[in-house]
Amino acid sequence: MTEVQATIQALATVESLTNKIDSLAVLDRQIKNLTAETKLLKDGIANQYGEGKHRGEKYGVRVTIEQRKGSVDMEALCKHFGITEAQLDSFRGESSAVIKVAATA
Repeated sequence: MTEVQATIQALATVESLTNKIDSLAVLDRQIKNLTAETKLLKDGIANQYGEGKHRGEKYGVRVTIEQRKGSVDMEALCKHFGITEAQLDSFRGESSAVIKVAATA
């Protein structure tokens, strides 16, 4: 099956569903698959070509390799310095609600 055929089939599957929850589940699965495929392509391009601008037949990419520091273990940091949750809260900004909807099988 070609990429175009797979895309057409995936769109037909989503369009044939009448329940929004089912549509979400199908789209969520497709997004996860595409995200994984994109990561593999990006890693492969970065490893093969290295940093810089590179051209394909129709499109171009810019590869930038950044070294990032790991995240801070806030729980361990607070414990080490004896910082209470209340003290930590005094440095936090306004919070906002985040609504998460996850598809399940």
